Amino acid sequence: MKRMQKHKKLLLIGGSKGNAHLRNFHGLISDSFESILVVSNSTIDFSACITIDFGLKNPIKFWKSVRGLRSIIKEFNPDIIHVHQANSYALITVLANSTRIPIVLTTWGSDVLILPNKGFLYRAMVRYVLKKATVITADASFMAEAIHQLNEKKEVVIVNFGVEINKNEEIFTRESIIYSNRMHETLYNIDQLILQLKDFLVKNPKWKLIIAAEGNQTTYLKKIVAEELPENTIEFVGFLTSEENIRYYKKAMIYISIPKSDGTSISLLEAMAYGCLPITSNLPANKEWITHLENGIISNGNLSKDVETALTLDLNVIQEKNHVLIDSRATKEINKRLFASIYEKLTLDGQKNKR
Repeated sequence: MKRMQKHKKLLLIGGSKGNAHLRNFHGLISDSFESILVVSNSTIDFSACITIDFGLKNPIKFWKSVRGLRSIIKEFNPDIIHVHQANSYALITVLANSTRIPIVLTTWGSDVLILPNKGFLYRAMVRYVLKKATVITADASFMAEAIHQLNEKKEVVIVNFGVEINKNEEIFTRESIIYSNRMHETLYNIDQLILQLKDFLVKNPKWKLIIAAEGNQTTYLKKIVAEELPENTIEFVGFLTSEENIRYYKKAMIYISIPKSDGTSISLLEAMAYGCLPITSNLPANKEWITHLENGIISNGNLSKDVETALTLDLNVIQEKNHVLIDSRATKEINKRLFASIYEKLTLDGQKNKR
């Protein structure tokens, strides 16, 4: 097997507050570089980091951030800049990149699916950063189609962050648990998840809904539960360590994720890999992984009925299908090599341009 080339310096830019995506990505590609500097909106503990404000609302702060990032780029002098999300992060990055270092832009979903529809200026911003990026990546084919509607000339590489499964870990007995671990934000419809499961949970008191993570809606969600559900029906467990998250994947019979919009969800892939029966919202990205009634459920908007349907399916058959799917398309090793090939091509192109 070809050994991955190790490049010198990567400047990694993206949001880190309230989610683990940037941490996961850093872990995926860190072996490809001798040195990585992260520029983010908040401090981190997994890499050298400089924080700046990536907001758009204050013009003075915005241009201060552009100048600040320009200074960081000149001082660090990276071989490659990799920015996450085609929003203000990418805009400040491309404006700051006066030395024309190659930029890899990784889209996350809402940045190309929702943001361009919020108004002319947002659409113009997304179009601009897509045009300026050297390489664009997306984690689902339908996202690539959305990008081509904004910039038909740009090639899009389909690659995700991958999942890593330790098959030697302790085996848990499946329990009557429904598990959710998406952020408590309006995008993820956790309130609808709770309300739509009410009928099932009331009729089946042995079952329990475990809700991990937190967010702006956490207090509101707990209020809904207190008013609508019997006591001890739903448990909020907050932000979990990776090990704690895996324990719930391995104990839960069913995993539910019903966002309004999404790309390929790493949480969904993890749940599939660890043997949960997945129930997902009717979104193009989910349909690239879930075939209704074959390896999961595409929700019809009534989660109580969806769970009842799920319990009629053969969990062993679904687990086998999902293990094959994950092993063939979604492991960290597969996706690590895809990102490494992007970096290698950019490095070779840069060497040719210097000749």
